[in-house]
Amino acid sequence: MTFEAFTWGPRFECGIAIIDGQHQRLVELINRLGEVLINGNADLLLEIVAEARAYAGYHFRTEEGVWESAGIAPEAQAIHQEAHLDFVAQLDNFVSDLTGAPAEVAALLHGYLSSWLIFHILGDDHALARRVLANSPNRPVPAPPPELTSPPLPSTTEDILLGALHKLYETLTKMNTQLRDTNRSLDTRVRERTQALESANEALVQERDLLAAANFQLDETRSRLLESEKLASIGQLAAGVAHEINNPIGFVNSNLGTLGEYLDDTFAVLDAYAAVEPLIARDPQAIAAVRAAKSEREIAFVREDAKSLLAESRDGLSRVRNIVQDLKTFSHVDQSAWQKVDLRAGLESTVNIVWNELRQKAELRREFNDIPPVVCNAGQINQVFMNLLTNAAQAINGHGVITVRTGSADNEVWIEVEDDGCGISTEHQQRIFDPFFTTKPIGQGTGLGLSMAWGIVQKHGGRIELESAPGKGSCFRICLPKDGPPADKAESEKREAP
Repeated sequence: MTFEAFTWGPRFECGIAIIDGQHQRLVELINRLGEVLINGNADLLLEIVAEARAYAGYHFRTEEGVWESAGIAPEAQAIHQEAHLDFVAQLDNFVSDLTGAPAEVAALLHGYLSSWLIFHILGDDHALARRVLANSPNRPVPAPPPELTSPPLPSTTEDILLGALHKLYETLTKMNTQLRDTNRSLDTRVRERTQALESANEALVQERDLLAAANFQLDETRSRLLESEKLASIGQLAAGVAHEINNPIGFVNSNLGTLGEYLDDTFAVLDAYAAVEPLIARDPQAIAAVRAAKSEREIAFVREDAKSLLAESRDGLSRVRNIVQDLKTFSHVDQSAWQKVDLRAGLESTVNIVWNELRQKAELRREFNDIPPVVCNAGQINQVFMNLLTNAAQAINGHGVITVRTGSADNEVWIEVEDDGCGISTEHQQRIFDPFFTTKPIGQGTGLGLSMAWGIVQKHGGRIELESAPGKGSCFRICLPKDGPPADKAESEKREAP
């Protein structure tokens, strides 16, 4: 589809062939802009602007040379040259600023070139051409001589039509200006409305993110509360179990002591009887019966085995007593929440609690250095130890080594739990302490162990450091301040303690 605003014909001819040919070239450029108006071809627009600029250069030189050779008055030539310079300046403006939609730029250029064609060429150029042709017998145009014709002078009707065309163009120009202003106003309103919608969307996104963060925080708080309640229940259960076991252990141990005394007395009596055996040796039948009874009941073996049985029973009771004590130490139900604690004792008691799981997976190595007591909630810190120890055991495929270290530096005490298991990838290290994050198969982990450990250590004013690489194991270091957390944090923790 094409749009041709002008059709070249005699009405456009000024009678000087070389100038008419160049004017026809301008009409072709104007008509080619119609394609840009319809299709918005940016490349074609750039091509037309470049051709129009080149056209102005060679056409104005040719035209001004004709006027000068024909003897046109210098004043008229100066006015004509000034118009030419203004045309070139306007084209240069188009070349330097081609921003905006191609169709919009093409419309502006189309209007300007059409105005130039109507006002300058049909007006000024034709007027000078008539003067040149009128004086041509006395002042011929230099070679190459242009082909001169003498078109009829415009009639009154043509003047009226030309005036009407001028008015029509002015009206169209005003309407185009109003349309452009309306479009710009509409664009501004659309842009403002779009910005308002974008701002509203951003506010909604921020509210959604805040709501999601609040929900996440609520879930995390709920999970921590659940774990705290579980810890409290475990502590109460441990206290009850310890109390109930301690009572029978007490009287069983006491009874074993009494039994030992009874056996000693019994064996003493037997020894007394053995001492008088020679006195009854004169009665062969009696001495035979005594010796047969001793042999049948293996008195010598019973004497030695009874001692071993009593020693083993006492050792078993001692182990049960130690387990009960470890349970009490682990839960610290019989102590206040915050106090100075020897973390090595808590670590040992925790190792004893989880020893059944540890010994099946790894050899435990202790590298304990002297450390000062630490102000902390011992039950919570022991829970951290348990989580790290069980994680270390679960990270080992087959049978490996778990190393537990203690030490201090400056105002901190640190505890390390290192394993030679599968290790943790860099990607997972960024999320290892997030609630509910786990690399274990579904049903084999809640993803709360390390998250809870992280939260407990943070409440104590400390931190957990991790060094790990896939296939090279992991090392978790717990760092705690010797004097406990700041006063405000410790007081808050006391209020939250179950």
